[in-house]
Amino acid sequence: MSSTLSRLRIVLVEPLRPANIGASARAMKCMGLRRLDLVRPRVFPHPDAYALAVSAADLLDTAHLHTSLHDALLGCHAAFAVSARPRHLPLTVSAPREAAISAIAQAQQGDVAIVFGSEEAGLSNADLLLCTQLVQIPSDPECRSLNLAAAVQVLSYELRLASGEVATRGVRRDPPATEFQHLVDALDQSLAEKGFYANKNRSLVFERLRRLLQRAQPNRAEIQLLRGALKRLTEGG
Repeated sequence: MSSTLSRLRIVLVEPLRPANIGASARAMKCMGLRRLDLVRPRVFPHPDAYALAVSAADLLDTAHLHTSLHDALLGCHAAFAVSARPRHLPLTVSAPREAAISAIAQAQQGDVAIVFGSEEAGLSNADLLLCTQLVQIPSDPECRSLNLAAAVQVLSYELRLASGEVATRGVRRDPPATEFQHLVDALDQSLAEKGFYANKNRSLVFERLRRLLQRAQPNRAEIQLLRGALKRLTEGG
């Protein structure tokens, strides 16, 4: 397994069926991924999970169990949420191939999580907002939602493919998600102090500003430039 792939976590949030956990583990291992994280699985461990995992039983043995997605994402440089449903949230939306290239590039700097929701409800909006990007598999509108393990297979394949591309041609390295969050937090605080929100819906306006900055995809130097500009404007009174 490459060092980059070893920094990828497949995170399943509230998986309902043990068989899907096992099938997901098999999909992962076939593509060279080894770390499986489970958030509040309904039943685990379970014989059905091991039956479907086949040669990937070791991934089930070493799976990390968590009580919340927040805990599962601790130490992660970035998190990509996979969801079939349209969402009106301040997240950059990308297809699996584009997301995989970005994830592999960021995995060169630290751990990256690929997050999947439960078979019935998917990811909640609260869970989605813990992630840095939204990934949507371009499925047919008449049958939009893939089986959980099938979705894990699609993303695992793209990640393996992208790991070869990044190694051969290189990809821009994005700044840590925490740096971007610090920028938008500083902007929000500065605007509040200057009375910008006055008669506005603060949360709505702030999320629009966040979305605008996310679309710009600023790198580390640009984030530092913007934070410096904010600081100077604030100090200037």
